[in-house]
Amino acid sequence: MIMCASSVPQIIKTYRTKCADGLSGSYLAILMIGMTLILFYALHVKDVVFIFGNGVALLLTGILVGLWFRYRRINSNIT
Repeated sequence: MIMCASSVPQIIKTYRTKCADGLSGSYLAILMIGMTLILFYALHVKDVVFIFGNGVALLLTGILVGLWFRYRRINSNIT
């Protein structure tokens, strides 16, 4: 469960500062791909705890990706 919550501080920081300059798009993309593959494996082996944990982590990372897209565009229009 700690791994699931690991992106929460980054989500809060990105939302409060309205700035995603410190986030790498490549990192986020690779992380999403990896989590998706792990989730597919968890679905294959039918491990409910693993499915739930990876589903939550994938959702939180998806929120972070959304914030990255939103604030990356806003900041690039300002400068």
